[in-house]
Amino acid sequence: MTFEPSREAQLSEKKLNMGFWWVTHKIQVRRLASVALAVFSVVTLGYGAFGFADWFFGSGVVERQQIGMLTTSQTDFAGIRAKNAPQDLQPGESTALPAGDRTYDISARITNPNARWWADFDYHFTASSVTTPVQHGYVLPGDYSYLSALGTKSDATPDSLALVIDRQTWHRVDQHVTMPDYESWATARLRLSMDQPVFVPPSAADAVAVSRVRFHVTNDTGFGYYKVGFFVAVQSGGRVVGVNHVTISELRPGETREVDASWFADLPSATTIEVKPEVNIFDDRIYIAPGK
Repeated sequence: MTFEPSREAQLSEKKLNMGFWWVTHKIQVRRLASVALAVFSVVTLGYGAFGFADWFFGSGVVERQQIGMLTTSQTDFAGIRAKNAPQDLQPGESTALPAGDRTYDISARITNPNARWWADFDYHFTASSVTTPVQHGYVLPGDYSYLSALGTKSDATPDSLALVIDRQTWHRVDQHVTMPDYESWATARLRLSMDQPVFVPPSAADAVAVSRVRFHVTNDTGFGYYKVGFFVAVQSGGRVVGVNHVTISELRPGETREVDASWFADLPSATTIEVKPEVNIFDDRIYIAPGK
């Protein structure tokens, strides 16, 4: 019987060549691999070192600053508040008119230049010879008011007069309340019609000289008011010669009243008469409830 060697254990020429190459080049391959690993390690470590250095000294500084800015408001709230803050009230010249023996009527006009703010405040007048008691006043948005201290006693004619605002509170107009807009809302509450004021000089038959201004006011609004004030200024030849303040009570919708302002003095003939109604439409206490 003929013996045939198993081919499974036989190596091909290709495999023998590969084995011979590996045996003869093994050391070089290991050296090359070591060099490659060393280069890779150096590159990796260098890149990592550069990244850490950049984080601590370069872009990381900027990034940390930007992260810090996320919790810091960049909005100029001070500028916004200053832009939206109400402008100061604008007082006019204070005047003192004789009103009897050592008695004077002191007054001044004050203007509110703000269309969306109204103010209430305490005030008084100072002069070289007198300081008046503190009173309360207000002025509606974009409007003016007259402030006065009538019947002030002074041994000397008050000079160096000054209006002093003691306490002031600003109120922003709430547009949810004054719908559809403040102008329409206010007009509906301030529609007080007045006829031409008439100046009535003293009568020669009167024992005491009394000058008067008479006018009629009609409440053309749908609201009743517990109190309505009127500041009356009489001018003669462009000069104010008399001021007064009159208050009427319980003026109801559609009602017409005669109003009489009196001075116990013989005022010069009036050439101009100004009547300024006073109703603080933001004060809920002035309104008469329907049915009362």
